[in-house]
Amino acid sequence: MNNVQFKPEGQLKEMGVTYNVKAQLGRPVNPNSKRQQRLASAPGVRTGRPINPNSARQQRLAELEAKRANGTLKRGRPVNPNSARQIALQEAIAKAIANQG
Repeated sequence: MNNVQFKPEGQLKEMGVTYNVKAQLGRPVNPNSKRQQRLASAPGVRTGRPINPNSARQQRLAELEAKRANGTLKRGRPVNPNSARQIALQEAIAKAIANQG
């Protein structure tokens, strides 16, 4: 029977990687890799596929953002002012104002 326990602390310390048992998911990150150096040199810059501003989705998102800034963005189902609930709510508001004043 083999009683040797794997202790990654020594191997990882040589590479400059800190080892934490609790958060050890996947393989350790090599801080000297080209990808990690590129990511560190430009923080906040998104990597991956570039955004096409002329795509239909991007135009729709821009239009929604403009409406949101204007305050003209409609959200949810429109209210029917002639519904029984809306009439009852208006009467309740009017009654509360009459009792208050």
